Amino acid sequence: MIQITPLNINLHCVALLLCLVSLSQNANAAKVIVIESYHHGYQWDQEYYRAINDTLSPLHDVSYFEMDTKRLPKEQFAERADLAWKYIQSRAPQLVILADDNAVNLLHQRLNDSLIPVVYLGVNMNPREYHLNEHKRFTGVIERPLLRRSLLLIQRLLPQTVHRKILVLFDQGVTSDSAAEYISKQHSSILGDIEVNLVQLSQLADWQQQVLTAKEQGYNAIVVALYQTVRDAENRSVDADQLLKWISEHTPVPNFGFWGFSVSSEGNIGGYVLDGYHHGELAANMALKILAGEKPENIFPVTDDLGKYMFSQQGLAKWNISLPKEIEKNTLWVKCPVLR
Repeated sequence: MIQITPLNINLHCVALLLCLVSLSQNANAAKVIVIESYHHGYQWDQEYYRAINDTLSPLHDVSYFEMDTKRLPKEQFAERADLAWKYIQSRAPQLVILADDNAVNLLHQRLNDSLIPVVYLGVNMNPREYHLNEHKRFTGVIERPLLRRSLLLIQRLLPQTVHRKILVLFDQGVTSDSAAEYISKQHSSILGDIEVNLVQLSQLADWQQQVLTAKEQGYNAIVVALYQTVRDAENRSVDADQLLKWISEHTPVPNFGFWGFSVSSEGNIGGYVLDGYHHGELAANMALKILAGEKPENIFPVTDDLGKYMFSQQGLAKWNISLPKEIEKNTLWVKCPVLR
């Protein structure tokens, strides 16, 4: 025989209340799809997706689709976009997040016609190029390399010479094309005593040659910006992490970065970098407002210009570089990889 006590009744009431709260939350949950231009193993994607998931879950149901356009050839982009569109149709989401330029470029018109609200992030090209300003249900976050702050920082860290010359390396992906164009328009008016040469290369052999000869070409430093679409002599996608490691091991001058994902003890030594988590958080908060009833056209797009100092202690030690005290105390230090 089960004895009914006040404690039993209270526990049953608590359980029932929790169940009702859970049901209520599930009833209000919206489906949100993140369409990744790239792939989930790419650190930039991991950073912004973690911010989106932290902000929207468990209140809302968040899923993602990988277009994988960093590794696949351009001839397959349209096919991946069609598969992404089929995924969106099968899920019938209340909101879609388009991450980075390729997803925006290939899907914005279909989404605009569908009337599904959209938040974009990681857009390097002028949104007007995609006609996003004409899409009422679209808003989002524009991505810009933090060129001025980055160059000012590198200038302070390099030895004081009469003339300083910096090589900025990009691949030839869509994001690189947009970022490089933006930088080309900006850098000539930034710092008169620093010569900045921006080079875009698609082939592994050209990257290796450019890095190995950097010092004899008169460069004091390299900025390894974007390098994920480099291909080898057989037109195969090069492992981006292995390429960055090779550069770190073979460069004759210090190698800095514009993005946080490139900084590690086996990569770029550091810089004033864009933070993928912060970028995703901006987009996720926009999504929250829309899901709560605010109209996307009333949420003005923003440019992510908040960077952070990030460095590898091993990288600084390798090049005998010391950070100024006021920068050192505000620096995020990257961890060494775990030895297995």
